[in-house]
Amino acid sequence: LKPAALLPRTLSSLHPLSAAMPPSLAAVQYEEYGKKEIQMVEAELKDWFLQRRFSMERNMGIKKALDEGNFTGLSMANAEVPAAQRQLWGDLVQGKPELEDSLSTNAKQMKADMYMKTFKDSTDLDHPCRIPGSEYLQCVQANLKDLGKTRQMKCMSLYSGFDACRQGLLQQQANALEGALVKQDIADRRAKALFERRSMLLDARSQ
Repeated sequence: LKPAALLPRTLSSLHPLSAAMPPSLAAVQYEEYGKKEIQMVEAELKDWFLQRRFSMERNMGIKKALDEGNFTGLSMANAEVPAAQRQLWGDLVQGKPELEDSLSTNAKQMKADMYMKTFKDSTDLDHPCRIPGSEYLQCVQANLKDLGKTRQMKCMSLYSGFDACRQGLLQQQANALEGALVKQDIADRRAKALFERRSMLLDARSQ
């Protein structure tokens, strides 16, 4: 007897019951598996849709409430903020709080006080930029009678610390935004693949 003759030639020799399964029963099982997979795919797509919808409505609601209260953030995305306040805030988060030489002493005092009030109202005691920002603005207030170049020389080191802190916050915000977009893109690509898989399964069932 040749050794090869001892090896099974077909799957039916190993699984006689499966080989004897009627074609109609196999088709029923395939149909059931396909139906369950479609249900799983649709459930995951539903979760994706609800999460995206909830996030969109929540974020739009938060922005609407902030816009109505004339709040704005580091990106200065609220166009409804009054021009004067927008200019002050822009100097604090992106530009440089400074007093023009053309202003009177009273006007310089008023502007310096507005800088300080706006900054303190926007930062709590635990804010990382609270101390360096306050120190720089105090330097501006204390030397408001000086010419701009003289005041800048006196406050240069304090401004450097404040600006470094601001840049760090802007970078953190940019990194957080990039991370959120990457996460959203992954979820959207997954949803697209699920849509395509669902279409393929439905087409297979209709044939």
